[in-house]
Amino acid sequence: MGDLERFTERFSGLQRAYGSTSIVGLREDGKAKVHSFVQRGEPIEELWQKHLEGEEPSLGIIPITDDNTCRWGCIDVDDFALDLKAVNSRLRDRALPLILCRSKSGGAHLFLFTKEYILASLMRIKLTEMAAALGFASHEIFPKQNEILSERGDTGNFLNLPYFGGDSTTRYSLDEKGEVNTLEQFLDYADEKELSEEEVTALKIVGKEVEALKNGPPCLQYLISQGFPQGTRNNGLFNLGIYAKLSDSDNWETKIEEYNREYLSPPLAATEVLTILKQLRTKDYNYKCNDQPISSHCNSGVCKTRKFGISPASAMPSFGSLTKQNSNPPVWFLDVESNRLEMSTEDLQNQTRFQRVCMETIDKMPPKMSERAWQGVIQNLLDNVTIIEVPQDASIEGQFQDLLESFCTDRAQAQTREEILLGKPFTEDGRTFFRLSDLEAYLQRHNFRYFSRPKITARLRDLNAEHSGQNIKGRFVNLWAVPSFNMQSDPFDLPDFSENDTI
Repeated sequence: MGDLERFTERFSGLQRAYGSTSIVGLREDGKAKVHSFVQRGEPIEELWQKHLEGEEPSLGIIPITDDNTCRWGCIDVDDFALDLKAVNSRLRDRALPLILCRSKSGGAHLFLFTKEYILASLMRIKLTEMAAALGFASHEIFPKQNEILSERGDTGNFLNLPYFGGDSTTRYSLDEKGEVNTLEQFLDYADEKELSEEEVTALKIVGKEVEALKNGPPCLQYLISQGFPQGTRNNGLFNLGIYAKLSDSDNWETKIEEYNREYLSPPLAATEVLTILKQLRTKDYNYKCNDQPISSHCNSGVCKTRKFGISPASAMPSFGSLTKQNSNPPVWFLDVESNRLEMSTEDLQNQTRFQRVCMETIDKMPPKMSERAWQGVIQNLLDNVTIIEVPQDASIEGQFQDLLESFCTDRAQAQTREEILLGKPFTEDGRTFFRLSDLEAYLQRHNFRYFSRPKITARLRDLNAEHSGQNIKGRFVNLWAVPSFNMQSDPFDLPDFSENDTI
């Protein structure tokens, strides 16, 4: 098996779409300015070959498949000033089965490879644990979701592959010693590091076992085992104080002094401890999850299950990536708590509508934030949105037209105009007649809810439909008529089973 075939096999993923990325300049922060989008279609061999030859656009692969499994995952450390060799050493010190590749922006892609396809949810759990242990909790995990809405045209998110340009690449991997691998060496290294599903399930993050704080945030539990970095001790003790108030309301002040002596090296001065005590006496604070040192080691999914972790009821759900399907109107896919939600533009604009979608799909009622804060969240998602280009037949208009055709041709046809009252379409003189309410009911049964009644009527007129009122059985009935679609007239060819054949 050649390098091309091995590379294709190693990064196998979704087969009906792929990512395409071209560098178009540099941003003000020094990172590459790129044009990226999801292209529908199979990532054919030619695309892989061009990638390894360094011919733009480079290839991105979506790791999650239609059955919500994957053979690889990645922690995307988006920091172009990263010391790659230092990170590589941390991987080896913690005996983590990750392979570091330099990303196009100079950051790190930390890959986990498996021998067979495993559930994307399992891959995400393990990578989330490793990211928290490494201090990369705020960075993205691929696959970005546990499942994708394949039947709705969703594709998930792609990751730009390493070795763009083959052995001449800047997207190389590092070996155990921190030396640059050739493409062949990388492929051999990946073969050595790949894990079975059983090995992934049993994977434990290397670190000192800590009994203390076992009912508290995992970030604090990890930090007391490893030590609080210099410059973060005050915030660290403040968060430990929040835990103390929640877990031991009668003796929490004494607990803070104990935590200072036991877990901070060197301990804070008495005056600094007193300041923290005064702050915590004034009111009940929530954990400062967005501040260092705990933000880099956050594992919110586990934290919400802990007795003295963050409250699931009060916590805003974590948002992942936003994907826009370029149809008319657009369809949006948003990751909320690792759940993939389909939304309209109005659902993203309006918090009440957003809450309704969450309630209907994931049985959660997110708390409202200020309108300004909400706009900031949405704008940040839009700044990093993934675009899915769609062909006409995959667009919303295309779906509507396909359903209209099936409504007019696939159903039991009315034999007389009177049978329209039974909900059946009736074809006569090259036009098919029906009631709008019957079409709406058909669309609802097929989970098509993108068009309001005015939008449906507008689209019907675009398709040369005409509206009229007719008397049927003494009743005035509003009817629509569209040019009739071609209907199958010839019978299907059926296999001939003789009496002696077995089935």
